[in-house]
Amino acid sequence: MMGMGREYGKMLSGCTSLRIGGPVFCWVEAEDVDAVLEALGLAEEARKPVVVLGRGSNVLAQASGFDGVVVRLGKGFDSVEVEGTGVVKVGAAVAISRLVNESARAGFSGCEFLAGIPGSFGGAIFMNAGVRDIKNPEKYNEVKDIIIDVDVLDLKTRKTQNIKRREIDFKYRSSGMDSKCVLGARIRLKKDKGEAIEKKINAYMEKRKWMRATGMLTAGSVFKNPDSARPAGKLIEECGLKGRAIGGARISGEHANFIVNTGSASSDDVMELVELARKNVRERFGIDLELELKVL
Repeated sequence: MMGMGREYGKMLSGCTSLRIGGPVFCWVEAEDVDAVLEALGLAEEARKPVVVLGRGSNVLAQASGFDGVVVRLGKGFDSVEVEGTGVVKVGAAVAISRLVNESARAGFSGCEFLAGIPGSFGGAIFMNAGVRDIKNPEKYNEVKDIIIDVDVLDLKTRKTQNIKRREIDFKYRSSGMDSKCVLGARIRLKKDKGEAIEKKINAYMEKRKWMRATGMLTAGSVFKNPDSARPAGKLIEECGLKGRAIGGARISGEHANFIVNTGSASSDDVMELVELARKNVRERFGIDLELELKVL
């Protein structure tokens, strides 16, 4: 057993991409499944809730912190292994950038659409991360398209299981696995020429260059897109809210579905902008925007 590291009172501001958040009751770095189970036992004994957190790239942690146990999967879940022709086993803690780069080096194509997306692969599965296709904007390329099966730990029964792709209720920005901890997955890729793979990666990186242009702390897309014809960012922009600031938080001037921390933002600042955007879009378009951002 590799064990787990624990820290009481750890500040969540250092664990999320927005760099916002107060103390957590207990932070656990789990190196194997037994360590995750140990963390669940700790939470049960202390009568505290449990949250599994990846790299915190789509999370808003509140200033009051989280009175519970936060589990982050460690190095024991950080591996990429080619199992066969086009079959790759990926740990939940693997950075998405690493998966894309290692697949390319091995001559495997199929996950280039993830290029430029921050976070861990486990989080990408949990959120069914994806992006519009470069050549066909009406089509979404999503993680579900490359999944063979997923290894999970059921947080309720505390049993591990392997779930086949057909058994997972993948939807837009959802996997339906809220009561499960994603441990890793096998994905299906295909052989291709290095030049062709690199070209696809560069195309998706170019598509996301505005993300780097924000130059500030952000948690990615705040709202889910109501539909392909009316993305959330466009609706918010048409309400004249691009660049609007409250405290240290600002709706990005690069993309209106991003909120950035200019350096001193609080969780209240961010949530006020969230509600401002929701109110304006509802009043102007009759559309209720649904949060993609996870509030902890």
